[in-house]
Amino acid sequence: MTTSFLWLIPFFPLVGFVINGLLSMASGRGRRGPATGFVATIACLAPALSFVLAWMCWSRLGNVLPNVQGQEGYRGQALPLAQTLWAWIEGGGFSLSLGLQVDRLTCLMLLFVTGIGTLIHIYSIGYMHADRGFARFMAYLNLFMVSMIVLVMGDSLPAAFLGWEGVGLCSYLLIGFWWKDHANNDAARKAFIMNRIGDLGFVLGAFALYVAMRGIADDIAAQVAAMPTAEVTAGTNPKLRELAATLGGNVSLSFSAIATFFAFETLPLMHTAIAGQAGWLGAATLLIFLGCTGKSAQLPLLTWLPDAMAGPTPVSALIHAATMVTAGIYLVARLAPVFALTPDTMQVILWIGCATALFGAIAGIVQNDIKKVLAYSTVSQLGFMFMAVGVGAFDVALFHVFTHAFFKATLFLGAGSVIHALHHEQDIRRMGGLAKAMPWTHGMMLFAFAAIIGFPATSGFFSKDLILERLHHDHSASAQWVFAIAVLTAAITAFYMTRMMCLVFWSPSRLSAEQRSHVHEAPFSMTLPVVVLG
Repeated sequence: MTTSFLWLIPFFPLVGFVINGLLSMASGRGRRGPATGFVATIACLAPALSFVLAWMCWSRLGNVLPNVQGQEGYRGQALPLAQTLWAWIEGGGFSLSLGLQVDRLTCLMLLFVTGIGTLIHIYSIGYMHADRGFARFMAYLNLFMVSMIVLVMGDSLPAAFLGWEGVGLCSYLLIGFWWKDHANNDAARKAFIMNRIGDLGFVLGAFALYVAMRGIADDIAAQVAAMPTAEVTAGTNPKLRELAATLGGNVSLSFSAIATFFAFETLPLMHTAIAGQAGWLGAATLLIFLGCTGKSAQLPLLTWLPDAMAGPTPVSALIHAATMVTAGIYLVARLAPVFALTPDTMQVILWIGCATALFGAIAGIVQNDIKKVLAYSTVSQLGFMFMAVGVGAFDVALFHVFTHAFFKATLFLGAGSVIHALHHEQDIRRMGGLAKAMPWTHGMMLFAFAAIIGFPATSGFFSKDLILERLHHDHSASAQWVFAIAVLTAAITAFYMTRMMCLVFWSPSRLSAEQRSHVHEAPFSMTLPVVVLG
């Protein structure tokens, strides 16, 4: 279904980036001036308009959860909204257009990326308004929104890769925003380099997938060519001949072509051809998963994420909790029909997710920096999502992506309010007694805390419980071991998150006399987003 307004969804944040970037340059490398209110208005309005358009797309597609391809019982999706922007690559019989598409999976991602993104932009007004680089900061946030939107709306792997690289660049710029601090620069470089390692896997995996698809199309064509002339004349095996005609002219890295190649209904006809390309398919999925380990902070490419907490807290909430780090889950879900055909890769994903979840939980126990506690909990929760992917529960993984985005953004923004009230104190051992001084922040963080530990009736309870259920019902020996480790990890999560809440809010105050005299609830622009998310 062709739709002409899709280009506006990334365009609005792009306009915000250009305007705020020019204002930042004109004011002398981010010196704060009289345009601060204008900067804030433009920066917040841009993702808000994108959010409205995302809702329009959602209403056109139907208000239902994504139906991920490749799962048992899959019977197809509604036609996606699509818009071709321009012909990108042409030559040698190969062509690729740059376009945008919105299906139910895209819509799910778009809604929380733009919705939570808008709230974090509003939060940033209160948190960063006194910074001399305010306009530059808001410009970077807008640029990140553009990149993330392109990542989830791109209609092909190359188009998604543009957004993939864009969010990596924005992560580097925002982590190193306070560039005069060497620790921030080191953290930004570390994030950039480690993500480039993963990005190499993405590129090589895309090439391997194209080779596999080309091989499958050639094998099907060879099977049709080898059919006896009498069968061709009689019109027998029409489905195979139709499939050969369809695949032969549809070899590209567009998501529609990939869906056609690996559609659930045609897999029985392609069994021999797919078996012949098993090596290339396995290499493709492993390499693409390597890219996902970089973006989604999985072993062995996870150490950049805790160090990224050196950046401003709104950055931690937007990029390193709610949106960018879930890009790896999104990509695997988008390519679910391919991953479902490579059981060895699925086992690798299962165990990497399990090891990462356990490592993140254990590391969270010994952290005293409030943001690093939340960073390691993010690593651990991403591991849970990949465990779900490893047993083929792509829908459950996406459900946890959605719930996690809300409660983790609430926790990070609440932590930012605490840090703001205590004049940049981040050591939880030096806090305590803040429940009375900051009732709104405490209340919203309490809801988010209940969700992340899986307290009954909370969103985190339902999504995490579904992951454990799918692991338990998978009868493979490896899944049963992973289930036991996942239960242990969930218990550890409850322990270190309770420790954090006790030290920050419920224990006796350990604040200095000076801190007690000025501790206060965050301003309205910071409290409102936390309340809405909570």
